[in-house]
Amino acid sequence: MASPPFSLTLSLPPEVAAALSAAASQRGWTPESLAADCIAQSLEVATRHRVALERIDKVDAALLELAKAVSAVEEASTPIELSEFCRYRHGG
Repeated sequence: MASPPFSLTLSLPPEVAAALSAAASQRGWTPESLAADCIAQSLEVATRHRVALERIDKVDAALLELAKAVSAVEEASTPIELSEFCRYRHGG
């Protein structure tokens, strides 16, 4: 199901509005369509940026857990069989 159109009122400083109008008219576009494209592209970049930050946070958390696990292995008073500790076991 398609979402209903979203309405947005945009107020630009006069110099930005003039630049937008000039850029649009050079290509035969409307300032509104160019502004909508700019917003869509910025949204795509912002979404990708947030996803990248979420992934970095997940990697950081996993690295912290790995560091804790390595520290636990190093501090163990009795030897730990690493083949049982590792997720990916060596087949040989």
